[in-house]
Amino acid sequence: MQNFYLIGLIGNLGSGKSTVRQILEQLGARGLDADALAHVAMRRGAPAWRAIVDAFGADILTHDGRIDRRKLGARVFADAAALHTLESIVHPAVIAQSKDLLRATKHQVVVLEAIKLFEAGMHLWCDAVWAVTCQPDTQIERVMRTRHLSAEQARARLAAQGSLDEKLRHADVVIDNSGDPNATHAQIARVWKTIRPETARDKSEWLQDSHPAPALPIVPAAAPAPVVTRQPPVERAPEIPTPPPVAPPAPATTAQPAPEFDVRRSRRNDLDALATAIAKRENLARPLSHEEALKRFGAGGYRIATGEGRVVAFAAWEAENLVATVRELWAESNYTALLVLPRLFELIEEEAHKLLCEVSVLFLEVSAPLYLSEQARTQGYQPAELASLHPVWQAIVRERIKPGERIWVKRLRADIATKPM
Repeated sequence: MQNFYLIGLIGNLGSGKSTVRQILEQLGARGLDADALAHVAMRRGAPAWRAIVDAFGADILTHDGRIDRRKLGARVFADAAALHTLESIVHPAVIAQSKDLLRATKHQVVVLEAIKLFEAGMHLWCDAVWAVTCQPDTQIERVMRTRHLSAEQARARLAAQGSLDEKLRHADVVIDNSGDPNATHAQIARVWKTIRPETARDKSEWLQDSHPAPALPIVPAAAPAPVVTRQPPVERAPEIPTPPPVAPPAPATTAQPAPEFDVRRSRRNDLDALATAIAKRENLARPLSHEEALKRFGAGGYRIATGEGRVVAFAAWEAENLVATVRELWAESNYTALLVLPRLFELIEEEAHKLLCEVSVLFLEVSAPLYLSEQARTQGYQPAELASLHPVWQAIVRERIKPGERIWVKRLRADIATKPM
């Protein structure tokens, strides 16, 4: 496990935190989205799911047993006590998942996007806190558009989150995301150049649950300008008066390191293990025969994650005309997906970058487990319609998409080729 520089990214709904995170990812950071991890924690049958149902009742569930986030949101955002109850359930689950992913990271800089960074106590682990702001009217319009809410509902949702002013006093960097995307990118790029990963505090004891991060003295900060930097960051433990912070989980008696997985290109001697994994993904009664596996192996470039002598996750990918296409994405469990799919996507995208690919297109079955789409979204992929793609990309996607598949897209380069190669 290597050390890393951790940025905590805060900002209320509609401020554009995800945009800032994605720009940091383009610059080389590893991005984590606490909201996406919360979605995973609340999946049907997960411990947090059971605790939420016990606390709020079965009427927040859909017909198939999933938590209806709209119903739950309507319940908690109008009741501070209910919101605190929900956060006391979800925050520890998100913290645990974040630690699993951070233990496995190979990046020098990681950005953790979390609205409730302070309330969950996660600011104590960060080397710097970045805050994203925007004009109130812009914020309301964004919330209405992305959450499909009325103006009144959007204002109520934002009011429930409280003012960001107190947290802004403790931010090392403030990004104004009110206007032109290029201006936002310029602010971020300017601060990115000042980051020194070698100044990162040692997080090994905290990640192994030896003890929580130490409390650090508060250093008073002046009111923020659109971009404020202090590098190397001053370590501190801000005191946010309301709501009361949720303490980090109690330290475990024995550290439980994350399982070791090897993420790499598949080889011929992986055929049998890959055949077994493909059979699991496709719910076949038996593993593929050697001949069947060899045929599949030759048709698609498989990238795999192995652990304990078996393939625990895989995806097939290829590149044509500057377009990377990824299909057959699979992980044997939600927990495995959290640990290895970010690394699997990273490997594929590294290879795609070497081939100058402009975009990565993921074909994901509509019936695929929810945790696959959640991980894709966390890695920067967004659902898209065929007609919305560049004409060159459309031609390739049209040839490869199969019935029952949905298109997810991630831009890999800002520049676009004007004609196919």
